[in-house]
Amino acid sequence: MINRNYLLSFTWHRRHGRLMLALIAALPLNSGWHAVSAQPPEPPAKAIDSDAPAVISLPKDQWRASGIQLAPVRHEPFEKTLRLTGKISLNQDRVAHIYSMVEGTVDDVSVRLGQTVKSNDRLAVIHSREVGSAKLTLYQARLQLELARAKNDLQSAIATNATELLQALRANVDIQEIESQFRDRPMGDFRERALASYAAFLKSEADVERLKGVSQSGAVSGKTLLTATAKRNADQATFQARIEQIHHELRTTTLMSNQAVKEAEAKVLVAATNLQILNVDAEDIAEIDPAKQGETLSHYAIRAPFDGTVLSKDVVLREQVRPDVMLLSIADLSTVWVTANVYEEHLPFLDSFKDQTITLHNDALPDHIFNAKVFYTGEIMDEATRTISLRAIAENADHRLKPGMFVNIELPIRQSESVVIPATAVQQHEGKQFVFVHQGNDQFLRRDVIVGPTSGNSIVIRSGLQKGESVVTAGGFILKSQLLADLLGDE
Repeated sequence: MINRNYLLSFTWHRRHGRLMLALIAALPLNSGWHAVSAQPPEPPAKAIDSDAPAVISLPKDQWRASGIQLAPVRHEPFEKTLRLTGKISLNQDRVAHIYSMVEGTVDDVSVRLGQTVKSNDRLAVIHSREVGSAKLTLYQARLQLELARAKNDLQSAIATNATELLQALRANVDIQEIESQFRDRPMGDFRERALASYAAFLKSEADVERLKGVSQSGAVSGKTLLTATAKRNADQATFQARIEQIHHELRTTTLMSNQAVKEAEAKVLVAATNLQILNVDAEDIAEIDPAKQGETLSHYAIRAPFDGTVLSKDVVLREQVRPDVMLLSIADLSTVWVTANVYEEHLPFLDSFKDQTITLHNDALPDHIFNAKVFYTGEIMDEATRTISLRAIAENADHRLKPGMFVNIELPIRQSESVVIPATAVQQHEGKQFVFVHQGNDQFLRRDVIVGPTSGNSIVIRSGLQKGESVVTAGGFILKSQLLADLLGDE
């Protein structure tokens, strides 16, 4: 039969603590145990009071039997692969909801549901009175512009010719030569007005010269000469005034002609811009011809804004459409978004997620691995799920990733220079996490820690440890039992 006191001594020296001793001591005496005289072992060291750090003593010669192992606290980069469940969704930057800019009747639908379209492909044609009226307005404005430009060209020619005529008159060129030089050059009524005043001046000048020759002989009275001289001076003044008036009229008419062209150009620009606002094709705007086009002048083409796939189609022939009714939706599926929810515990790594490349897997496509690049980490936490939204963009040229599909995400976590220890070193009691730090010799200090993420057999310690310290990685249960026994003994 096993001696009861011997078992007590064995248990004590194994340092299983007072808790184990109390369990053994509680065995009934009539259970076959026989008491023998034995020297009681030396009581183990007690943990100090609760206001001071808890220190446990365990002689080194008992470490092996208790399974005690130590490991240094490491200060090194920490890497981990975070696994999340995500969902494929449309790239919202490459989705278009197609509306008609005008009211009208559907005259043609050129696509079907699921069809792949290229940029600028025609999707539908709307018969619109508004578009037809706007095109006619532009057509009329263009005609008015042509007329204004023709008038301006004529006015410019008249101004040039009249100005040269006035320069010749000022230079006293012979009137016969002037008539010959400017005979077939257009200048309106400016020629008649200028030449009439010039001819009158020349006649008066000739009369004065003639009378001067005969006045000395007494054949003509001095009064007659004075009258002729006065008339010459008056005709000269009239001629000069006529020249100045013609110059003024030329400047005015030229200015008005140029202004008329600008106004006509503005009307054309406004009318063309109105059609551009309605998203009418540039080719249609350039080739407006009511005589050739007839009623097709009112046709309004709706075109694809980019390469994509028709995802919805809510338009049929002869249907009345309005600007507030969506007709089609198109999405570019060559890229897709991956959405996932990041839990609150991973918030310290949130900034490092951006621009990271993540790996995607889908159970339906076991032979395919997809990559995506994180471009957005949300700023607002969902109060119900306590998560933050993450979005990545993935290339999808072969359209294997379908919007709505669930995927498994592998997201690498990298944290530079973290305090790392083996995960087995962390103990838990009453909601607190702690480790046993080797203080030297046979002393172990219980120290509370704040832990971070784990990766394999390692765990990040955010607070409580420093590089160079050693912690218990195996056999910690023995020290924990001793600590609990000491606490029970203190009570």
